[in-house]
Amino acid sequence: MARLFRGKTKLTMKQIFLSLSVFCLAYLNCAAQSKAQIWSQLNRQTLIDGLKNSQTALLKETEGLNELQIHFKPDSSQWSIAEVIEHLGVYEELLYWDLSNNQYTEERPDLVEKVIGIDSAMIEYATDPNKGQAPFVVQPLGRFQNKEQLINYFKRYRNEVIKLIQETKTDFRLHFIFRPPDWGIWHLRDLHQYTLLWIAHTERHLNQIKRIRSNQNFIK
Repeated sequence: MARLFRGKTKLTMKQIFLSLSVFCLAYLNCAAQSKAQIWSQLNRQTLIDGLKNSQTALLKETEGLNELQIHFKPDSSQWSIAEVIEHLGVYEELLYWDLSNNQYTEERPDLVEKVIGIDSAMIEYATDPNKGQAPFVVQPLGRFQNKEQLINYFKRYRNEVIKLIQETKTDFRLHFIFRPPDWGIWHLRDLHQYTLLWIAHTERHLNQIKRIRSNQNFIK
């Protein structure tokens, strides 16, 4: 009888230990899942839609243009359509590497409040009338021989950016891009805002392509 009782007690302790283990694992799992996710699914979809839509618009605007047309310049001081596309492609490659690398940086929740409200400034860049000077690293150099190569270069990195944003587990609101302090609101942006900027950048240059095509001397 005592032996049977001891056996039952031992079995009960095993059950208690197992129950506690299951409880602890469940607790840890819930704690991990309850971590605040600032970057929402809506935020993610906003970037995906913006990247896809601006790419589609660019491809549509350049569809059917021949080599003479894409190399037309309104004057010697302005870019051709080919140069605009090359510029966009180089920036798209830079965006991909910036996002790819910075998604693995340390999370900085202490910086979140410092960039609240910057989303709209990034979006408004698409129609900002102020003209800037492209940094030398993204200036067109005639890297490609024809329109097909230009378009494929842009599409290659744009599609990689879209894929990265679709699949990443990183909270884009907790990782940041840093630039010199004298860049104003541009000196600190989270990865979501940084991507918004380059969507706007594509739209900005899409408008430039439309202006080139509407030039009275554009080759028909």
